[in-house]
Amino acid sequence: MARLKAKSIDRNRLTKKYPFVRAPKKMTFMGDNDIVIELLTATFTNESAKTIVFSEPMPSSDFRVAFSPRDTGSDSANVNLYIDDTGTDATRVTVLASAIFTGIVDIIIIKIGA
Repeated sequence: MARLKAKSIDRNRLTKKYPFVRAPKKMTFMGDNDIVIELLTATFTNESAKTIVFSEPMPSSDFRVAFSPRDTGSDSANVNLYIDDTGTDATRVTVLASAIFTGIVDIIIIKIGA
């Protein structure tokens, strides 16, 4: 389990202003490390492997990947997805499937503490 020492604060409540209409919350992450998050989408069309290139390279190759196939209306999303470590580095990630399928996979890459 990963832990991060941080707190979420409301930027509009830091000063002592008392307007008649209260401004909406403006939540901000305040922590001692940096967070890098990238959201990607991979479209598989009768494939069992897909390499996705990041829009910006990660600071290092020790990041975490979370992914999930979308329910596209058929049983094509009932596959086992996993990461190929040999095809993954700081600029790209390779997602492999247990069978050939057609569908969309949502991928989240998270790097804490750059």
